[in-house]
Amino acid sequence: MNDFGRRISGVHGLAIGAIALLAALLPIRSPACAGEPTVQDLSKAKFERVAGPVAGRAVLDSDGPAGLCEGVAGGPTVDFDGQLYRMWFVGGVKTTDQGVPYGWYERIGLATSPDGVHWEVANDGKAVLDLGPAGSFDAKGLAHPFVMRSGDEFWMWYGGIDGRQAQDLGLNPGHVRVEQIGLAKSSDGIHWKRSPQPVMKIGASDSIDSIQATGMHVLKKGDEYWMWYGAYNGNHTIGLATSTDGVHWAKANGGQPVQGLEGPAQLGPSVYFDGRQFFMLYNHGSQGGWDMFAATSADGIHWTPTNNGQPLLGPAPEGNFDTAGRGRNYAVHPTQMLFNKDGVRVWYAAEDGSPPHRIRLGLMAAPLR
Repeated sequence: MNDFGRRISGVHGLAIGAIALLAALLPIRSPACAGEPTVQDLSKAKFERVAGPVAGRAVLDSDGPAGLCEGVAGGPTVDFDGQLYRMWFVGGVKTTDQGVPYGWYERIGLATSPDGVHWEVANDGKAVLDLGPAGSFDAKGLAHPFVMRSGDEFWMWYGGIDGRQAQDLGLNPGHVRVEQIGLAKSSDGIHWKRSPQPVMKIGASDSIDSIQATGMHVLKKGDEYWMWYGAYNGNHTIGLATSTDGVHWAKANGGQPVQGLEGPAQLGPSVYFDGRQFFMLYNHGSQGGWDMFAATSADGIHWTPTNNGQPLLGPAPEGNFDTAGRGRNYAVHPTQMLFNKDGVRVWYAAEDGSPPHRIRLGLMAAPLR
C-alpha cells in the first residue's frame, strides 16, 4: 500500500443514480426489525455506484474547508437516525511538521445530509476531533474513525498517530507510521471526550499488529463487543478482538488473523450480523491496487469469499472520482451497511487517477431480494 493510500489507513448511468437516490429517501429499517436482510441476501447483492453531486460524481469532495480537508476526505463512518445522516470522516491537510509521518495532518470532521447523497460539512468546517495534546498517542493525527450508538451517546473508535514510525521500533518497513486505537464519546456527535490512552495498543514485535492496530468495525453481539480491525506488521491482515465494555479489549483467535479472505493482504473491514451469520466487506490488493470484496462467516473468524472472489465494483466510468490505477486506492474503507426499503447502501473512499490523486467519498448501493 503506497504512502498516499495509508494517509486515510460514478455510476453506470444517470438512471441508476436516480433510482438509487429515490430508494435513499425511503425510511431506514431498524436492524432489530423482523425481515431484516440476511447474509444470504447480501451475498447475492449487486452493487452499483450512485452518482454524487460534487467533483467526479463523488458525494463529498476533498476540496473542503481550509484547515480540514485540502486534498483528502476519507475514512467515512455513517449513522442515520431516521431523519438525518451523519458522516464522520478524515480530512487531510499538508504540514511542514517533521514529526508527522507522510507529511499530512489528519483530523476528524463531520458532514450531515438529509438523503445520504447531498452533504454539508458541519461545525463551521472545523474538526470535531482534533489532534491530541503534545506527547499523547494521537498528538500527530487521527485516522479511520468508526462510530456507533451506545445508549444516548455516540462512541467513536479511531486510529491515533503519535508520530512514531516502524523504524523507531526496530521494525520494517521503517517509514510506516504507528497507529493505535483510541476511543472518544459524545452526546451530540460534535463535542467529544476522548480517553487519554489507547484502548488497544500495538502488539509485540512478533505480533500481527506490531506496527498498526487501526481501521476497525465494532458490533455489539449480545453483551459483548466484537471488533474486526486492520493489523499491520509489514503485511496487512484483519484481526479480531472482543470486549465486555468497549474499552478493555482481548485479542481473539490466539492473536492470529481471521482466515479465508481473498488475497495476501487485507484491510478496511465492515461487518454485518444477521443473528446467525456474518457478512464482511473488506479490501485487498487487486492488480496492484485496493478493491472491495465480500465474504461470509459462521463464527467471525473463518470466512468464505462471495461474488466468485471478484471485486464488488467494476471499472469506474471515465471522469469518475474513483479511477485510481495500479498501486492506488480504488475503493477502500467501506462504512457500516445501512438498509432502506429496497436495499443496502455503503459509503467509501477512493482516489482519482490523475495527480495529485485526490481522495474523495462516494456511495454504492444494491437492491435486496
